[in-house]
Amino acid sequence: MTPEIADILLIALIAFCAALAQGATGFGFAIIALPFLLLVTGSLDAVGLTIILNLLVSLVLAPGLWRQAPRGPLLRLSLGSALGFPIGLAIFLNASLDLLRLAIGLIILAFAATLALRQNTVSTQGEPAARPWLDTLVGVLSGAMATALAMPGPAVMLYLSARGMAKDALRACTLCLFTLSYGAALALQAASGAVASQAWLAAAFAALPTILGAIAGHRLSSRLDEGRFRAIVLGILLVTGAYTTGAAMLSW
Repeated sequence: MTPEIADILLIALIAFCAALAQGATGFGFAIIALPFLLLVTGSLDAVGLTIILNLLVSLVLAPGLWRQAPRGPLLRLSLGSALGFPIGLAIFLNASLDLLRLAIGLIILAFAATLALRQNTVSTQGEPAARPWLDTLVGVLSGAMATALAMPGPAVMLYLSARGMAKDALRACTLCLFTLSYGAALALQAASGAVASQAWLAAAFAALPTILGAIAGHRLSSRLDEGRFRAIVLGILLVTGAYTTGAAMLSW
């Protein structure tokens, strides 16, 4: 087996597993796939590849979930994301890979710690009153993270989980938002010349495993109750945050 074939198989396996998590929980593709794709590719091409594949997952899943997404939060998060896209692109084009990885790892760990602390304090009497300005602010952070490191999910997932949004509504909201986020991120990065031809080629090989993983995860989601769902979200944040932070620190 040549190294090239081994790399293709690894990318396909990573894409399937990450899409499975995304389909089941509504997020997780980037924070699972990106650290491992960086190891396989050894370059920032992994960011472009992650954006392409995550957009594919969103296009597969979002149409069937659109009606379940809460319109108000989705609209405000989308507006904030649009404001954050150019900020993230500027960061991506000017910051070092190790610095970005360290920053995102620390942010993920902070989100996970906050979610863990609030896990037992979320109201059981319905969703808290909307805070439009906070929806928009979280959207800005999510949009910046989308174009900087293909990770719009952690900020939105933590925020909506902390608000006590129901599992199905949360999945629908994040996946619909990601369709916008990754579409815009791909357009901006491609326009700036940041998406290499190798990323498109790798995405073509990984497209089918990605679609299969997304469909399997979507079917799995119906078997997850609220408790398991939130536990999986917290676990994904903790593991990937610790890994990303550790890998960035060891590379210095």
